[in-house]
Amino acid sequence: MYMRPYEEFLMEYDEYVAHRYILLIIPPIILTVGSIGNILSFGILFTNTNKASTYSYLSALALADLLVLYVGLLRIWIGQFMTDLLDTNNILCKVGIFIGYVCSDISVWLIVAVTVERFIVVMFPLKAPRLCNKKTARITIITIIFLFIAVNSHFLWTVELHHYNFDMVVISKCHAKALFTNLVEEVWPLVDAGIYSFVPFVVIIVFNGFIIRNITSARQARLVLRQESSLQKRKSGPGQSRKQTESSKRISVTLLVVSFSFLITTLPMNLVLIITSLADEVDNEDDAEFAKRKLTSSIVEMLMYTNHSINFFLYCITGKKFRDQFRRLIFRVCKSHFTQTVGGNSQIFSSSSMKTTRSDIADRDNLQIDNTRV
Repeated sequence: MYMRPYEEFLMEYDEYVAHRYILLIIPPIILTVGSIGNILSFGILFTNTNKASTYSYLSALALADLLVLYVGLLRIWIGQFMTDLLDTNNILCKVGIFIGYVCSDISVWLIVAVTVERFIVVMFPLKAPRLCNKKTARITIITIIFLFIAVNSHFLWTVELHHYNFDMVVISKCHAKALFTNLVEEVWPLVDAGIYSFVPFVVIIVFNGFIIRNITSARQARLVLRQESSLQKRKSGPGQSRKQTESSKRISVTLLVVSFSFLITTLPMNLVLIITSLADEVDNEDDAEFAKRKLTSSIVEMLMYTNHSINFFLYCITGKKFRDQFRRLIFRVCKSHFTQTVGGNSQIFSSSSMKTTRSDIADRDNLQIDNTRV
């Protein structure tokens, strides 16, 4: 474990020791689980983007979550063994913070976008084909990306690498420039909390409320039953409407679980950031209080990163179609591996047989030669 000069006396506090061990042990677990899950999610969802625009959002979400893990969490874990990468170079300081904020915001607002789309599908089914399609999804995704690149671009000139003297040792830290200290350290935490958590929180709660009410509405259930009974009298496609309704309901349930898990795992982080930015006594806190605050921050931060690694499991739990496609993917991989193994063994066997045959022929030829000599 890498120890910075100013941390030696802080290690006397159990809270600070726990904080360091959390950042040492938990990140590789989340990274491993999140990497496998997001890669599998992207592979499965991307193949279905032509079937429904929802899969375009979710496949983009898998990539955004993967970037969040590697830009943010991996850097935190590497920082437990060496100097933080942001503190090693002025360019890394600026670009690293910029990319971290951009990826996090994109991930969150992709969830908001897919929630709004599901709201339209459920509440306005007649308008859904025109508003919720692959082209609209692509335009929305690109708009979200460029929007948050613009929103967070100020980090490219509002932060820089600072150098401090601590007990005759020079320490480098990535902080706000002197002219932008108030913006970066006091104003922006509140703005970012609104962008990353509170505004999405309100949007997701409100729209999911309408979705849940619609799904559980007795009136809607009676309407579906009437539609099914009338369609059963027709000769063509008697069960098609029911299948589409059930499929839409399953997708809605999956997205509800994904969005609520986001709210649960990210809200504590933003509450801590706001409380910290508003607290006047933070600058005057003693070492014991600082150690407690670092422990709290590390816990809620790991909870936030967990949100970017668990969507694959949420899809598996709530989506039957996703589970079926995952099983088919595993089956194809196992079948391909088995075929290659058997094919390789057959080739080896064939080669061995040829060698044996040639050897036998050579032995017979040698025997003939020996007899001639005798």
